[in-house]
Amino acid sequence: MLDGPITGQPGTLVAERYRLGTLIGRGATASVYRAQDERLGRDVALKLFAPVLGRPDELARHENEMRLLATFNHPSLVTLFDAGTDHRDPEQPRTFLAMELIHGPDLYARLRERPLAAQDVAHIGADLASALEYVHGRGIIHRDIKPANVLMADAPVGSPIRSKLTDFGIARIIEGTRLTATGTTVGTAAYLSPEQATGSALGPASDIYSLGLLLLECLTGKLEYPGTSVESAVARLHRPPRVPEALGTQWVDLLTAMTSTPPSERPGALEVEQALRSAFGSGVPAATPAGANGATQTLPRMPDRPPRTAKADVQTRVQPVATAGESGGDSTVVVPPVRSRRQWRGKPLSRARRSAWAVGAALLTSALVIVGVSAFQPPPPSAPEPSVTATPAPSTSTPTPSPSVETSTPVAPVPVAPAPGRHKGNGKGNGG
Repeated sequence: MLDGPITGQPGTLVAERYRLGTLIGRGATASVYRAQDERLGRDVALKLFAPVLGRPDELARHENEMRLLATFNHPSLVTLFDAGTDHRDPEQPRTFLAMELIHGPDLYARLRERPLAAQDVAHIGADLASALEYVHGRGIIHRDIKPANVLMADAPVGSPIRSKLTDFGIARIIEGTRLTATGTTVGTAAYLSPEQATGSALGPASDIYSLGLLLLECLTGKLEYPGTSVESAVARLHRPPRVPEALGTQWVDLLTAMTSTPPSERPGALEVEQALRSAFGSGVPAATPAGANGATQTLPRMPDRPPRTAKADVQTRVQPVATAGESGGDSTVVVPPVRSRRQWRGKPLSRARRSAWAVGAALLTSALVIVGVSAFQPPPPSAPEPSVTATPAPSTSTPTPSPSVETSTPVAPVPVAPAPGRHKGNGKGNGG
C-alpha cells in the first residue's frame, strides 16, 4: 500500500537538484510538478511517486517505467532526462522521474475546448501511430492510449499541430512478465481493446484498437463506449464501434479496420501512419468533423501493400513529420482508404471467429454478473485528472497546467480503471 503524502511543498529541493514549483497533475500513486533543475538551469516536469512500503510490485512498476523511458528517443514521445530516488526521508524514499516539460494542454483538455478539424486529427493520429511503431518495434505495448495521455506541444504559427504520447507506467514488454496482479486488467475502461477487456494475451494490435477509438472520438466529439467499467467493457464485445458514414468512406474504412475485434485483422502502426501522413497537403474534400465549421475531410488512396510479415510488424521506423498549412476549421484533409475490416490482410472474418467472439462476450457478461458489480470501483467524477506535462495553452508564454497523473488501476477479472465521464488520465501524463 502507498503510505505518506503524494504531494510535495513548492520550494522543496528533491534529490539536491530539482526545486519543486507548481503542481501540474496528481494521481493515485504520483504527482507531477513543474520544477527547476538547479544544476542545468532548465524547467522540467518532475514526477514524484508516493512512498511505497512493503509493495515490491509498485517498486517494480516505477523501475519498469524508468527503464522504458530511458531507452526512448522519438519526437512523438516525451523525453526522460533523469530518474532516481529522493532520500530526504530515509524511512520513506520516493522515486522520481525528471522529464521534458511540454508547453501545451493534453488532448483531453483540447477536446473540451473545441472540436478538432479533421486535418488536425490526421496529424495527431500520424504522430501517435509513428510513436507506436517505434515502441512496438522495441517490443513494448503502451496499454493505455487515451486523450489524457497525449500532450499537445506548442507549434509555430503555420505549422501542423504536434502531439506526444506519454504515460508508460503500465506499459509492458510483449510476452514479458506482467506487472499487475494475476487475473486483473489494467488500462482505462473506455479505451480498452477487446483482448484487454477479456484478459486475453496482448500484442501491438491492442494499442491500434485504442488509437482507433481515440481518433473516432476526436472526429465525432463523443466517447464510443461510455458508462461504468463493466458497461464499457461488455459493450465492445457485443458490438463494434459505430463509425458515422458522414465521416467519409476512407475514414470509415480506416477506423473500422483499426477497431476490428480480431487483433489479426487490424493494420499495423506503420500502415496507419502512412495512411494519415499521405493525407497532409491533399486537396481532396473529406467529411466534416462534428462541430467543426466547414471542415471537409476524406482520406487519399493508399497504394496496395502486401501483407506484412511478423518480422516487418516489429521493425523500427521513425517517420519525419510532414508539413502542412495552418490547421483550422476550414482546412481539408484526405486520408487514403484502408481495406475494410473483413478485407484486411485478405482474411475474411469467418463464421467460427464471429461465433467465438460472441461466445466470449456472453461468457464475460455471465462472469461479471457472478462476480458482481460491487467488485468494481464506482466511476469517478466527470472532472478530468490532469495530464502530466501540460502547461500553457500554445498561445501564451506562461505555462498553464492541465495534466493528469496515475489513475489507471487494476480491477477485478475484466475491465479496469473506470472511465470517468469521458476519459480521465491514468495519471502519468508526461511521465508515462
